[in-house]
Amino acid sequence: MYRILNIFFLLAASLSFSFEKTVAQAIYRTGSTQPVETAHQPGLLLAGGATDNNDAMRWMLERADGGDVVVLRAGGSDGYNNYLYSALGVEVNSVTSIVIQSTEHANSDQVLDIVKHAEVVFIAGGNQWNYVDHWRGTRLQATLNELANRKKITIGGTSAGMAVLGQVVFSAENNTVWSSEALSDPYHWRMMLERDFLDIPLMEYTVTDTHYNRIQGDDMGRKGRHVGFLARMVADWDMPARGIAANEYTAVAVDGQGRARVFGDPAYDDYAYFLQAYGGPPETAESGKPLHWDRDARGLMVYRVKGDRQGSRWFDLADWINGHGGHWHHWFVRDGVLHESPPLDDEPWIRIEVWDAEEQRPVEGAEVSLIHHGNKTTPHYGLVNFRPLESGRAWDFVVMRQGYIPLEGSADLQDDNVALRVELVPGDATAANLPGAEPLFSVYPNPASGFIHIQSGKEIKEVCLISLTGQVIYREPVAGKQHTVQPGHLPEGLYLLQVVTAAGSTVQRVQLLR
Repeated sequence: MYRILNIFFLLAASLSFSFEKTVAQAIYRTGSTQPVETAHQPGLLLAGGATDNNDAMRWMLERADGGDVVVLRAGGSDGYNNYLYSALGVEVNSVTSIVIQSTEHANSDQVLDIVKHAEVVFIAGGNQWNYVDHWRGTRLQATLNELANRKKITIGGTSAGMAVLGQVVFSAENNTVWSSEALSDPYHWRMMLERDFLDIPLMEYTVTDTHYNRIQGDDMGRKGRHVGFLARMVADWDMPARGIAANEYTAVAVDGQGRARVFGDPAYDDYAYFLQAYGGPPETAESGKPLHWDRDARGLMVYRVKGDRQGSRWFDLADWINGHGGHWHHWFVRDGVLHESPPLDDEPWIRIEVWDAEEQRPVEGAEVSLIHHGNKTTPHYGLVNFRPLESGRAWDFVVMRQGYIPLEGSADLQDDNVALRVELVPGDATAANLPGAEPLFSVYPNPASGFIHIQSGKEIKEVCLISLTGQVIYREPVAGKQHTVQPGHLPEGLYLLQVVTAAGSTVQRVQLLR
C-alpha cells in the first residue's frame, strides 16, 4: 500500500508540473528574478519589421530607467534577451521573453505576474493573427491596457508587434493582403480588420503598417493596402482615419507628449509615413469594385519623414498637424490606382483642424473663413486647407458653427506652411456672437494690463477667457451686472472674452498687455 501511495503522489506531482509548464509554455529570463520599481516613462515604439534599429531600441530601454523588460512572442525563444539586456549598453534589471501560444497562456497567473511588473513591454514579430486570436478577451489583453493607461509604461512592437498597436488592426486572419488586391476591392476576403484590440494612448483612429517598402508578389509595396485600410475605416466606421507606417529598417519613437521621432539610417530609404483622411470620404468603397478616393486629387494628406540616427526629425501625434524635417503630400486613388503628389512645400498653405473643446472630437459643418481668401466647411474629420496663399504675412480667420462660440484667430504664414488645431467651445450662440456685431456688454480698458472690467445690461451668470486656440483658461460664476477680471498671470496677447447671461452668451476679443 505504501508503495502504491508513493507512486500515486509521484504521478500527481508529475501531472501538476506538466500542467504548469503547459500554461506558462516557455519563459526565458535574463537578469534579476526580483522586479524593481523605477521612474519609468510612457512611450511607444513602432518598428518597421526588419533588423532592429539599435538607436531606437536604446531609446526604448532608457525609458525603463533600469527596470524590467518583457518581450511577448507567439513563437521562437529568447533571441531578444541578450540583445536587450547587455548588447545595447543600457542597464536594465531583467529581460524576460514569454512565448504565448494559446488563450490559456494569456490567462496564466505566472505570465500575468511577470507582465504587470514590466516597465517596458516589446511585442516581437511573426503573424499578428496569433496575437489577436490568443490575446483577445484575456487577462493579458486587459493587463496591457492597464500598463499603457495607468502604469504608463513604454510599449513597443516590430512587424506583427507594431501591427497590433493601433486602434484598428489588420488582423491577417486570412493571411496577408497585397496592395493590388486591396485597391481593386477594399472588401477583398483577406482585408480583415479588427478594432479596439488594444487601448494605446495616441493611437485612436489609427491603423499601422510595416515592411512598407517590401515588394510583394504583385510587384508593389504596402502603401496601397494601407490606404485601403483607411478607406474601410471611413466607410465602415465613419472614423477620421489615420495611419502610421514604417519602412523595414525604420522605427518611430513616440514620447508621452506625442512627439514621434523617426530613427533610421540616412544612407537608405528609411522613411516613416503619417497618413490621414483629408478631402472627404471615398467616392467608391464597395465590395467587388475598385477603390476610388480622389476628392480633387486630395483624398489623403501624408507627412513623410526620413529617419536618421539621432531621431532628429519628427511628427506630432498630439495634434496630427505639426512636424519637423518632413514633407507633406497628397495621396489619392483613381479606379484602383494609387497616386502621390509632389511635396506641397513649394505651394504655401494654411491648414485648420476644428475640434470640440469638451468632447475632444472633430467638428463637422464648421464654417472656416480665411479673410480675403474664401470660406470652407469642415467635413466629418474637421480639416480644411487653404492654398495657394501669399507667404510673408499674417492671415486672419474666423471659425463658426451653430451651438459653439465663434472663434477668431490669425495664422502667420512666413517661411513655413502653417497647420493649426483650433478648439470650439460649446455655447449658446446668438447674433451678438458674430464678428462685427454690436456686443451686449462693455469692456474696459481694452487693451488691458492689471484688470478687465465688464459692464452688462443683463445679469451676468458666467465669465470666461478663451485662448485663440479654443482653450478655456479662466472661468468664474458671476451674480450681477458687472465683474472684474484680474489676468495678471496670463501672457500678453489676444483672447476671447465670453460673457454668459440669461439671454445667451456673447464674445468679444480683448488684448492683454504686460
